[in-house]
Amino acid sequence: MKSHLIIIAIILLVSCNSDKRTADLKLDTMQCLMCSINVEEAIVDLDGVKKIEVDLKSKSGKVTYKASLIDLNTIEKAIVSIGYDVNGKVADPYAYEKLEICCKKPKDVDLD
Repeated sequence: MKSHLIIIAIILLVSCNSDKRTADLKLDTMQCLMCSINVEEAIVDLDGVKKIEVDLKSKSGKVTYKASLIDLNTIEKAIVSIGYDVNGKVADPYAYEKLEICCKKPKDVDLD
């Protein structure tokens, strides 16, 4: 009986680990450090997100998440909803307009 419990525990541990996914994020519209912080803060506390790394220089990121709790589409929607493009999905225009001037693409900044 004890060996059955050990086998069940091992199966559960293995199945939980296989649920972890890592995905790349293409963040072409990030402009500054505030952008990278905004992106990180938008998804770090989502249920199922385990780790987020954003690289401003390469305008990219990597997110590790638990697939049984959240999917990549939901993560991308969270980023789009705060005003940033991600993986070819276009930012919410109203959220983009609310971004600080340093977070906007240079061609969208009106200096007059």
